[in-house]
Amino acid sequence: MNMKNAKEQREDLTPIFLALVFLLVAGPVSAGGLALGDNTPVRLHVTYQENNYSSPWKQKKAGSRSGYGCVLSSGRILTTADIVKDSTMIKLEKPDGKKFYPGRVEVIDYDVDLAVVSVEDESFFDGLNSVEIDPDIRVDQPVKFLVMENSNKIRAIPGEIVKISVENYFLGPDKYLTYGAAVNFEDRGGGWSEPVFSQGKLIGITMSYSGKEQYATIIPASIISRFLEADLPGGYIGFPHHGFVGAGVRDPVFREYLHLPPDSGGLYISSIYPDSSADGVLQEGDVLLSAAGFPIDVDGYYKNPDWGSIDYRDLFTRLHSPGEEIEVEIFRGGEKLKKKIKLSRFDRSNYLIPPSGSGEPPEYLIVGGLIFQELTADYLKEWGDKWQTKANKKFIYYYTYFSRRPSPERRRMVILNKILPDRINLGYQGKADLVLAEVNGRPISVIGDVKEALNYPEDGFHRFTFEEFDQELILPVDSLPEADRRIGEQYGIEGE
Repeated sequence: MNMKNAKEQREDLTPIFLALVFLLVAGPVSAGGLALGDNTPVRLHVTYQENNYSSPWKQKKAGSRSGYGCVLSSGRILTTADIVKDSTMIKLEKPDGKKFYPGRVEVIDYDVDLAVVSVEDESFFDGLNSVEIDPDIRVDQPVKFLVMENSNKIRAIPGEIVKISVENYFLGPDKYLTYGAAVNFEDRGGGWSEPVFSQGKLIGITMSYSGKEQYATIIPASIISRFLEADLPGGYIGFPHHGFVGAGVRDPVFREYLHLPPDSGGLYISSIYPDSSADGVLQEGDVLLSAAGFPIDVDGYYKNPDWGSIDYRDLFTRLHSPGEEIEVEIFRGGEKLKKKIKLSRFDRSNYLIPPSGSGEPPEYLIVGGLIFQELTADYLKEWGDKWQTKANKKFIYYYTYFSRRPSPERRRMVILNKILPDRINLGYQGKADLVLAEVNGRPISVIGDVKEALNYPEDGFHRFTFEEFDQELILPVDSLPEADRRIGEQYGIEGE
């Protein structure tokens, strides 16, 4: 399932269907043959404004979007993170349409594309009942996707679960359990947080949809429940990460090299992320034989009693919380060993190249028209829907293999975004997307190091050294104040 195709589907939605959101409320309703019980639609309207990571002193044009949601027993609303991402205003509308109710994002997790919205006016919930979440599902199970017709009448579009697997999520870098369903939204768009029901209970909400394939990817109820459980009084604790890179051990020559027993499965640990759950417990070269009592096969799958073969990642995420211990069995040095891993969340502050979704404006520094900032997934996505093939190849390489690998020498990757043309940088114009290594001979680890290094010019000049072939750019210190003022006026940059 191509997530980017799903995004294209969303952009083609009409305003009517972009404005849909579903909550579950009182009053028996029947729609498309599904007894919905207490379900009735309301509308949620979201105004948003995204940061401009290519020109970081700007914001993009404000827009609006809407999506589905469900009333929770806590008196809040469940929706997807991409509905409320970068929101500046959220308004909820009840079925009678007589009043708008302000809402705000209370909890959001971009990794699993889920969010909780609270409503300031408690009268909004008068007459509303909460959804009942059901984690039980099977392949071939019939389900219903709720949509709303132009007449505000609920329609339940039938579908069928055809796949249960661990897949990439829409906004985050990791893989979690998903349901795949065959469904035809009949040119209604679809794939943007529609609630999905079976026997009157919520079994998930959609994350994406391909009209060409007539296939929807669903965030399962069990992921939703774990997300809600992670919202503790002391704050949201998120989902744990296993902390290593693994590969299957099916190849017979590789197995012989590892001296694995003939009847043994396992996952070869090729790399361990620093300061992660596995750091200090597992070692590169270990073979993971089992986790939480479930044997791992030669392809890295465990046998789920209800769904069959499921990727090993599911054992570390959906079934556990950060802070819990999980027992693993490994093969190391010719013998089997049992270890305990204390699971932890991979905090975004620990990324060399952070994933999408923080919502915070990017930090940047402009010196003589040279724009410096830290590389993020949001910056890469400025190349468009096909950014994974169109973005700077070196950046993609770093993001793919080193995004979780900061070091004491480089906690973030600082880059030269581009150069704003001015006479002070004549001859350098056109240079862009370079990795900054040093400023005035001082190593750069985070964007703040650039500002600090500018306090130490070399003989009246600033020297910027880049990783690519040791390229250097030189700027005269005395001319910078006037040049920065001139560039700020020319390009509308406040404070420059």
